[in-house]
Amino acid sequence: MDAAQDLVVQLVGTPWAFFVVGLVLAVGSVAVFLPSQALVVAIGTLLVGGDGGLLPVLFLVVAASIGMVLGDLGLYHLARSVDLGSRSWFSRPKVRAARDAIDGRYRAAPGRIAVLGRFIPMGRLTTNLVGADSGLDLRRFLVSCVLADVVWAAYCVGIASATGRWSREQPLLVTTLAVVASILLGLAISAIEKAVRRRSEAAAAA
Repeated sequence: MDAAQDLVVQLVGTPWAFFVVGLVLAVGSVAVFLPSQALVVAIGTLLVGGDGGLLPVLFLVVAASIGMVLGDLGLYHLARSVDLGSRSWFSRPKVRAARDAIDGRYRAAPGRIAVLGRFIPMGRLTTNLVGADSGLDLRRFLVSCVLADVVWAAYCVGIASATGRWSREQPLLVTTLAVVASILLGLAISAIEKAVRRRSEAAAAA
């Protein structure tokens, strides 16, 4: 843990920070175990607390968005070329149930579902697999991913901006609090969306 913190601190203020963020988020389209959100929030918090001004923060949003879009496109093509969705881990009951649950809603509103998917565990992977399985054309898939990825990156950096001004005194403590806050807010967004959807479904069935 200390080694990871030291690495993040060393990266901040160098161009490598943006490259690493983009790379981790690209690979994170499949490797869901990577701490993508924690990395973006941590680096964003330290950038805001530094003296670089607004430009590095904007670069972070751009780097995160580009990395995510590239990863999403890579997964889309991989899933279509080798039928990734039917293989091993991707066809496990929980993953398959999650994919089936959003399939119809994704076809109707891919952008909205993709945005919501960025805020729930395995949501990015699930929505991308559904996008590939559903036969959604590449243009609509790309538009939905760009929208979702920019919103998610701006959200993470926004959390970092809200806490970053205190990071000069206690950088690691503030960074940890920012990461926790971003995760809790994401879970809250997911819970609210589920509650609204269930209420709508109950009203429609009545």
